[in-house]
Amino acid sequence: MTFKEKYRQVKLKIRRLFIAFKRLPWLHILVLLICITLSVTVFLLLKSKCFKTFDTSTTLTNLLTVNGVFSAILITYLFSRITWSKERKLEVYKDAISISQKVTEYRRILNKLTTYYQVWDSDKSTKSLIDHGKFKTIDFYDYRLSSISDYEPKNYELIQELRKHIDFKEGQSTLYLAMVSLVRNRNNPHYEWQGELYKDFELNGIYNIKAVEKWLDCEIFGTIGYWFDQDYNFMNYSALQNDKNYILSAISRINKKYEGQELSNKLLKDVTDDFSSHYLNELYLKLKELKKGVTDLNLIIIVLITISLIFGVLTPFGLLLIQAKTYWFSFIVGIVASINAGLIAYFILRFPTLINRELKWI
Repeated sequence: MTFKEKYRQVKLKIRRLFIAFKRLPWLHILVLLICITLSVTVFLLLKSKCFKTFDTSTTLTNLLTVNGVFSAILITYLFSRITWSKERKLEVYKDAISISQKVTEYRRILNKLTTYYQVWDSDKSTKSLIDHGKFKTIDFYDYRLSSISDYEPKNYELIQELRKHIDFKEGQSTLYLAMVSLVRNRNNPHYEWQGELYKDFELNGIYNIKAVEKWLDCEIFGTIGYWFDQDYNFMNYSALQNDKNYILSAISRINKKYEGQELSNKLLKDVTDDFSSHYLNELYLKLKELKKGVTDLNLIIIVLITISLIFGVLTPFGLLLIQAKTYWFSFIVGIVASINAGLIAYFILRFPTLINRELKWI
């Protein structure tokens, strides 16, 4: 290794350390240092009065009074925030239901496109090859990730055999596999019944976040959109005459801007692009939001309430019941008092910042 290369590596390490140092939560660290300093100061002041002489009973009573009020305020505020969070999540849940319904409509379309024979240009390369025989358990997720990464599924050799099969056609077979993987659970050889794909009613459920993550990881919608964009004559749309109105109605329910258009590669490509570029990512963000439990300010408030109840209510109450006149009892009371001083100081110093962060939308 040359001197220049060593110098570049050292320079890069220093730069990374500087960036990491810069990203530290310095304001939070400063607040913690102030609170610790205050706690130590209170402890030293009590110690200067001599633990044997200061009135522990009065100190514990004051701690109970102050922390009782402090905890009550925090609990009231917490419950108001929980109510607000539930209302906000309800709106997110409604949005997730709406987008999930669009996904279901799209899957209904794909179900019609993959149900019948003589719809595809080559049934040998699609339905006969992928829906029947030993390849019927291959899922697009495993197929796609095994081709673009080091991921090796359990049926890796079977996937390689599919790619080398005489009837396999890169465009048509890949497109069909992507479609049918969105319609059915390919890992289940018996294909569980999914009644929502055979009707046109609205659902109130949402999709599992793990399923959405898999769709995003393997770019399944992007793959379908890509092959529709090539304008190959993979499908005979005239063979779908009995289901054409059903498909067009489902497309119009996804987005009204597609009303009145003819069923074609371009129409299906445009609809698919809506999912790959917007709907699926939006659904994933909504599901992540719904999956979150207690976070941010709510979490901090719960921690503060817990510490306040332990050190400001339960511990002082227990010590009041003991009421000893020893040095070590006074020492423990001094520690409890100093912890409470630091806790209240932390809340006072951090609360304005936390509220400001919560109110910012951008």
